Amino acid sequence: LQHTDVDVPHFTDEEHNFVKGALHTIDRPYDKLDPWGAIDFLHHKIGTTHVAHHFDSSIPHYKAQIATDAIKEKFPQLYLYEPTPIFEALWRVCKGCTATKKVGDKYVWDNEGLEEGL
Repeated sequence: LQHTDVDVPHFTDEEHNFVKGALHTIDRPYDKLDPWGAIDFLHHKIGTTHVAHHFDSSIPHYKAQIATDAIKEKFPQLYLYEPTPIFEALWRVCKGCTATKKVGDKYVWDNEGLEEGL
């Protein structure tokens, strides 16, 4: 779920670059699924610091929150955070991310006519 959502485009090989890839990754919290924080603890908060991981995968997990905070501060209009509970987000992605169409230099999700079967 950190790499896909209904409004996250996919780029052609010619248009994709490292920064676009990093900025089209989504941080998602597990707090509604796990209010005790066990998932974040066991996974070293990779769900909520995933954008920073894509900026620089050598950042150690214990510095990932600091890096995430810096990205949010420096790129607030580009940083993607999705607080929807995980199961609800998973269902939305499963229903909304089945087919793509090319629009300009990127591919966007297009499920027109497929909704009845989902």
